[in-house]
Amino acid sequence: MAAIEALLQRQKALIKPVVEFVFHEAGVRGKPYAVICPGASRVPALRDRLAPFVLFAASERERSRIAVQAAPGRRIEVLEPEPPKGPTSTVPRQPRQDGLTVKQAVKRMFGLDRM
Repeated sequence: MAAIEALLQRQKALIKPVVEFVFHEAGVRGKPYAVICPGASRVPALRDRLAPFVLFAASERERSRIAVQAAPGRRIEVLEPEPPKGPTSTVPRQPRQDGLTVKQAVKRMFGLDRM
């Protein structure tokens, strides 16, 4: 649970820097272009689906974990996450009633909710 919550926080913190990066580099609007902080353990199963996308990581350590699992030559960019706003919270033990469950978040992360 803690690892999933940490991944969700890294993804959220990278949204703004990734959008700015993509806009400046490609000007892409309304078209998928990148994946933010893919779970390294899931990359091998999704190699073909990830092929057209730039992968973004929140640190060199995360980039290294993703690179080991990704296809050779896969483009992986490291961006500095946005600093958290407001106080940080501890990982909830149970899913919040007003938010996503862990299962829903994982499905959304990997686009499985659109299949």
